[in-house]
Amino acid sequence: MEIRKYIALLVFCLFTASAYADIELQVTYTDKNGSEITATESFSAEAPLHLRLTSNPSGLDAGATIEWHIKNNTAGINITRYEENTEYDLTVAGVTEITLQVVLDNEVIESSSLRITISSSHLEMPNAFSPNGDGFNDIYRAKQDNYKSIVEFHAYIFNRNGQKLYEWNNITGGWDGTHNGHPVKDGVYFVYVKARGADGIEYNIRRDVNLIRNFNTVDTNNQ
Repeated sequence: MEIRKYIALLVFCLFTASAYADIELQVTYTDKNGSEITATESFSAEAPLHLRLTSNPSGLDAGATIEWHIKNNTAGINITRYEENTEYDLTVAGVTEITLQVVLDNEVIESSSLRITISSSHLEMPNAFSPNGDGFNDIYRAKQDNYKSIVEFHAYIFNRNGQKLYEWNNITGGWDGTHNGHPVKDGVYFVYVKARGADGIEYNIRRDVNLIRNFNTVDTNNQ
């Protein structure tokens, strides 16, 4: 009889403890195509990545606390936060582990984690574009299908006399072939790009840019 009481008490305690730890780790982010994604398992992505971390607690004991642990051993990142939901900007390549814990009386009673793998960086700039309004290669910008994990970006356009015509600081931005609101002439211009990847690689790209309005089949992806 005593054994049955002990087993019943043990089962009661186990189910009671589980009520203190009803959580679900969710990571929400927007990819470079503008799509919002919510993940509950490990995934791969590109930096920079703005993460919204939610714990979705339910039925936690009044004495329980929630802890977030963000670690990337290669980059020397080891961050702890004490809040139900938090945000974090992921800007380094490699594997970052995010762990959600419920702590009660200095003991971890529930834990959930996932890993985010950030790709190494890559950046290329084309050598031509055709801003003629046909919707194809109208903007001079980084090759959209090829850039990866660029966390800092600065680009400058110059004419052949060294005059700066335009600059932009967003990897998705670009030059429309105008200066002070007026179209510039067809010809050869110069781009200088200074950028940094999530893996620490520094990019210093200098190259000619051919502006060709009367040619509507410029393909910058292979140049």
